[in-house]
Amino acid sequence: MNNRYRIVAADLNDPEHCAGLVHCLDDYAAGPMGRGEGLSLEVQRAIVPGLRQHPERLIRLALHERAVVGAAVCFVGFSTFSAKPRLNVHDLCVLEPHRGLGVGRALLQAVLDAARAAGCSGVTLEVRSDNERAQRLYRSLGFSGGSEPMLFWERKLT
Repeated sequence: MNNRYRIVAADLNDPEHCAGLVHCLDDYAAGPMGRGEGLSLEVQRAIVPGLRQHPERLIRLALHERAVVGAAVCFVGFSTFSAKPRLNVHDLCVLEPHRGLGVGRALLQAVLDAARAAGCSGVTLEVRSDNERAQRLYRSLGFSGGSEPMLFWERKLT
């Protein structure tokens, strides 16, 4: 990734971070790898307050100058098989003009670093079976696994 971008922890009290996060999630939902329609206004208004109330969230944003151009929204769970926390990437999205520049890779690497620092046993995510581009990224970062129609991938950290 070039140095025009930086990855930061989301500040859900920063109006620019909040608006950018909602914009990225809405754009992702409306696109071909989302559900093909944007988020309702009700959902857009509820995302940030809901995330603020969720105690086990980890959100990283990709910034181009001050503009949010990508986001990783994750939640901490617990693995009963390892008796350690486990992080799930719920959303990973990058706005179209910034794709192919390493932004998604940098976001996911920041998530992996944070999970490792928190003592998580692994990081999980889901990927559409027809999203080859995302699958290549995940494989390159050590994720594996999967079953149709959604592939559930994992990268062990311990």
